[in-house]
Amino acid sequence: MADVYNIEKNLKIDVPSDTTQVLLVAKYDILKHIRSKRLLAIGIILALVLALVTFLGTYNNPDPHDAAKFIGNYAGFVSIMIVIGVTLFAGDAIVSEFQGRTGYLLFPNPVKKSSLYAGKFLASVGIMSIVIVAYYLVAIVIGLAYTGNFTDLSIYSMLLAILYGAAATGVAFLISSVLKTSTASLVLTFFMLFLILTLVSSVFTLAGIKPDGELTFAGGTISDIMKTPYPVDSVTNLTEGGRFVFHQYAPGVGISVLVEIAWLAVTSSLGYIAFKRREMVS
Repeated sequence: MADVYNIEKNLKIDVPSDTTQVLLVAKYDILKHIRSKRLLAIGIILALVLALVTFLGTYNNPDPHDAAKFIGNYAGFVSIMIVIGVTLFAGDAIVSEFQGRTGYLLFPNPVKKSSLYAGKFLASVGIMSIVIVAYYLVAIVIGLAYTGNFTDLSIYSMLLAILYGAAATGVAFLISSVLKTSTASLVLTFFMLFLILTLVSSVFTLAGIKPDGELTFAGGTISDIMKTPYPVDSVTNLTEGGRFVFHQYAPGVGISVLVEIAWLAVTSSLGYIAFKRREMVS
């Protein structure tokens, strides 16, 4: 009996803690993105946007000492860049394990599905955050060189961009956990963030309802925070009798932060539930 006990003891495998598992999954997921050249692709896009905005900003800038307005030119493109980045880094993060059958190798390991999901989510948010920070750092350096000034608003805009990127990643993971193919997941993620949610916001705006709960509307704070004074809601009469009016709404910073946190929590939770219930099929 003692020999049997010793054999079982020697064969016992020490399973890493949940935190260690999450970090390991995140590490190797980031390496996967690097090997797939997706990081290189977003880097090229980032460089092209920076070059274009710098050229336009320096060519047509009535006040070369207004750092907020200068950096605001860069902030205006961040939302689009986040949509592209989230699509590349999170659009097929879950569905690829099922479609590529890599789940047959991954899922039987002594790793919790919650750790897998959290690790992949952390990797996507982390790499997207690195891209955003790099973009703003370059923009701030260019702004310092051109205007000679620095504005705290650029830091606020960067933090809002990171939060928006995390919330958008939640949407991508939910889609990726539900759909069956990587192509469908990538396409729907892009159009959901770039077009569909924006159209929903536009419909509410046309109806005279402020779309405070809509994600892409909340993301407008990324560029609006750079404006002084901060934009306010306005109504424009298009006819003399006031029969047709045009509503223009500005997202409030406080409520937008809460909305983005809510989207992040709800979509990532629903995505995990869908991932946990999903099984590999032949």
